[in-house]
Order: sequence, then C-alpha cells, then structure tokens
Amino acid sequence: MSCGNSSCPFFELQAEPGSFSEAEIQCIVSDVIQKVTFKKGDVLFLQGQLSTSLYALTEGMVKICSDAPDGWEQIVGLSGPGNLLVGLQSLNGDRYAYSAIASTAVSACEINHRTLLARAEENADTALRLIGAVNAQLAHSRALVEVMGHEFAAAKVASLILLMTPESSHGHCCFGLPCSRMDMANILGLREETVCRLMAEMQRSGAINAPRGKIDVRDWKQLQAISDKHFAGRRTT
Repeated sequence: MSCGNSSCPFFELQAEPGSFSEAEIQCIVSDVIQKVTFKKGDVLFLQGQLSTSLYALTEGMVKICSDAPDGWEQIVGLSGPGNLLVGLQSLNGDRYAYSAIASTAVSACEINHRTLLARAEENADTALRLIGAVNAQLAHSRALVEVMGHEFAAAKVASLILLMTPESSHGHCCFGLPCSRMDMANILGLREETVCRLMAEMQRSGAINAPRGKIDVRDWKQLQAISDKHFAGRRTT
C-alpha cells in the first residue's frame, strides 16, 4: 500500500519527508491498517475506552486530553503527521489512558495494535520501528514538559509555536494553527488573555503573523530567541 506519510515509523524506506513520491512509499504493515478520516471535533477514542488501535496521521492535528475528576479537560499534548503514533501510551493496556480529539480535519492510518504487537514479536524490523516510535513519543513528551517549564510566559508561548511548527521548517513557514488560543492557554497553564497579548506582541515585533486559524513564522531566529533566552522578559501570569 502506498502512503503519503514518509515519516511514519512503518513506511518502507527511511528518508526525509518529501524525498519520495507517494507512489514510491510502501507501508510494511499495510495488511493490519485501514485508512480513516475525521472531521474537526471528531473523537478518535475516549479515555477509559477499550484500547484497540493506534493512529499514524498523514494530515491534520490531534489534541491529546486527560479528563480530571472534576470534569475539566486538560490538554496534555498534540500530535500531527510524523513518527508519533496516537494511542501509543495505551499499547500494552486494555483501555486508553487519555482521549484523542481531532483539532483539524484528519487523515490517518488506523493500526490494530494487538496484531501489530504480534507482528513485532515475529519480525525484528517491525519491532525496531515500534521502539523508534516509542522513543519519538518520549522525546516529544520531554519537549512539551520543557515548554511548560519555562519561567516566562512569552517563552512558553514561543516554545509551543516552535513545537507545533512542521519539522522540516526552520525558517519562514505558514501553517494551520491546530488549536485555539484557549487550548494553548490550557496546555501552558496561562490565561487566554495572556496568550492573546503575547502573540500580539510577537506579531508587532515581526516574529510571527497570526491571522485567524494560522501561524506565519516570519522570523525564526527571533522566535527562537524568545523561547531560548526569555527575550520578552515577562513572567508567567
């Protein structure tokens, strides 16, 4: 089966995204997947639901949510096309440890994880690719923890924008914002007003342009400076 997601852990040839045409990229586990789509707001799975599948995204963004006892929905992560597998944390569990909701329209490969585990026991290449996906998830989770650990609010917002920027982009880049400013505030532990104000300041400084639903990174170095060096000098509020 051909696939347009060249950074999925299970594509046949290891290469940088965009190196091959869709017709040249073959999935090594095509017999245990089916292609699915979701509209914005659709639920891929709910916390506590029986765990059956993993999802490798080819388009769109999914927000990962944890439901608190008081009913508050805490966003604990974002996942998009790449080597992250949505649902991976529940691979060895009977039920999903969190909920996954489409932040945008989503196209994905749904992978039966029981069959995938059986395949990994039989095939070393599949097992190594699954380990790679686990390592990628750990790296992403660590990066998100670092974002939330910044002392200054501006550094948190800039770091989250950088984390959401497509991996292949390290300069001028425009992409669809996968979550609202309220969602960003939820992730970062800030007020929505604070996120809006800081993004407006970054826009006035020329680091970004932020039309509704999009982020246009105009000055990667300046945005990186805000993230790395607390350039804006504002504490978390």
